[in-house]
Amino acid sequence: MPFKIATISNLVRNNLRNKIILGLSLILCSVMGFFTYYQTIRQIKFYTAEQESRALKVSNIVMRSIEYPMLDGEMEYVQKILEDLNEAEELHRIILCDWNGIIKHAGNADLIGSLISSEITKRSLQSKNLVNGFEYYGKEKVISYAMPIRNEKACNKCHGTERNMLGVLSVGISWLPTEKRIIALRNREIVVTLILIGAVGFFLTLWLSHYITRPISRLTSMANLASHGKSTIQFGKAIKCWEELECNKTECPAYGGTDMPCWFVQSTLCRSKPSEKFPEKLEECIKCEIYKKHSGDEITRLADSFKHMLYSLNQFEMELIISERKYRDLFNADPNPIFIVDGWTFAILDVNETAQGYYGYSREEFLQKSFFDLSNIACKDMIDDFALIKKGKTLLYFKRQHRRKDNGFFYVNIHVRPAEYMKQNALIITTSDVTESVEKEAQLIQAGKMSALGTMASGIAHELNQPLNVIKVGSDFFIKMIGRGESIDNETFLSVAEEMSRYVDRASEIIKHMREFARPSDATRSEVNINKPITDVFKVLNQQLILHQIDIELDLAKNLPPILADHNRLEQVFINLITNARDALEERGKTWKKILKVRTFAEDKRVVVIVSDNGKGIPADIIVKIFEPFLTTKKIGAGTGLGLSISYEIVKDYGGEITVESKEDVGTSFKVTFPAISGKSV
Repeated sequence: MPFKIATISNLVRNNLRNKIILGLSLILCSVMGFFTYYQTIRQIKFYTAEQESRALKVSNIVMRSIEYPMLDGEMEYVQKILEDLNEAEELHRIILCDWNGIIKHAGNADLIGSLISSEITKRSLQSKNLVNGFEYYGKEKVISYAMPIRNEKACNKCHGTERNMLGVLSVGISWLPTEKRIIALRNREIVVTLILIGAVGFFLTLWLSHYITRPISRLTSMANLASHGKSTIQFGKAIKCWEELECNKTECPAYGGTDMPCWFVQSTLCRSKPSEKFPEKLEECIKCEIYKKHSGDEITRLADSFKHMLYSLNQFEMELIISERKYRDLFNADPNPIFIVDGWTFAILDVNETAQGYYGYSREEFLQKSFFDLSNIACKDMIDDFALIKKGKTLLYFKRQHRRKDNGFFYVNIHVRPAEYMKQNALIITTSDVTESVEKEAQLIQAGKMSALGTMASGIAHELNQPLNVIKVGSDFFIKMIGRGESIDNETFLSVAEEMSRYVDRASEIIKHMREFARPSDATRSEVNINKPITDVFKVLNQQLILHQIDIELDLAKNLPPILADHNRLEQVFINLITNARDALEERGKTWKKILKVRTFAEDKRVVVIVSDNGKGIPADIIVKIFEPFLTTKKIGAGTGLGLSISYEIVKDYGGEITVESKEDVGTSFKVTFPAISGKSV
């Protein structure tokens, strides 16, 4: 039984037709049931009233029948009348009792002399009024009438005048025949109701199948196909509006097309000008005979709308495929590698074909990597920037080293912009190969170094000359003492030897520093304390500046945070700035008090270096283009004009800035700033 109930429940739950039929059947059953109930109650009231009326009539007839015999004192005749009446089929009992409730006469002679048991009769004796109602004798239901017998004048001669009532005539009519008629009527109503429900259900099933469930089932099948990517619009009626209207406008978009009703087609030529698109054009279409004829009922319009929806989906899908193919072609045709990167994990989500060619990885291999796996060195600054980049902002990084699959490396500029990809935060990253530019720049920087070494030659010679003089004096002392045959005490010998060794170390340090400075440097970065390259510059130039009578003021802050740069290249920047300051101070003449100041400090998460002098200054027309290549204010042959240009590029490569303030005959100040590595100090 539970299985059958579950099966029926599934049939109803999964079938619209069954739901409608069941719903309407329940409504019909409720209406017919209420109607049957109402009719039954109505019939019961009718038959009850009829039986009560009949019982009253019988009581009156009996009373009239026995009235004269009772007046004449013929009580045997009264008994005979009651017994004859009791033979009637529907009469259950007829009794005549006195005022004490003792049965004197009855249709059933066996009851004579007994006390009445009828409650209706007892109530009539008590109230001395006509009383009627239903009673049960055993299992049989009886409608009873108890009619009081008054002590009239004609009765006084026998019964006296002491009592107003002599007794009660009680008549009981069986309810069973009436009850059978009511049950038969109720059963007839139920049968008629069931026949009506069956007939209505049958015709309703046919009607629903043809006009509702079959079209809806068709739409459901189409929806299922659409959900699996197999949508089709080949269903419903094919409307040939051009034939029905005898239209010869072959250029009309609806002409010759049966896939879609014409009121869904845009730019039709039904009027003097092309129509609007659906649904704006519907206001005009509803006036058309084609629409009135074929638009149909709600189900038909639903099917047409669904058909239009599928048609639109197919069109949008085709447009999406074309658009995706177009943008994929543009994506792959870009000459630079492009990466789509997750905005939180920086995992690579997609790459173009150019990136695969440049880096040597397949697309599947790229998708297993983070963008930072392509770099040779740590990129903490980029990681921090990527995490904080805001929508609409752009990040640009210069000359970062990347690695190919074969472990070869090259330099790239990196362009980063936030975007949305597949409904998630992403970054679009473009890398452009600047290896050739970096190599040429390195060559230019190297040439600048050689030029700087040339300008420092006299100072370097002087720095080396002093250790050589000490060594010469010491060696001459040893030769002289040996030539005289004189002995040298151990203390003197040790002192001279230590002094010679110290100056040899000094000369070796100068040569080593020059060798390191002269070696080609690359664009790699490491943590650098800005004070270190400045002090190394003064190791080489200090003596030369002293010879030019220049006072040096160094104010180098302690515990500065490090920056990401290359020590060698920073040293070249400061050599260029200091030698330019030296030349500007020389133009002041020998009597001028020449001052060169170098100051370092931290400010707003940046490390700042200020190189200033009180030299000749830079003219206003020159200062606006001071960092342009080959620009020089020196005499011909005295400079290449590349020093400041190279310095500007080096500073910019490390995310820094270099600015200049100058006033003629007052002095010049260069300000160099670099982003500090947060949370660190040296």
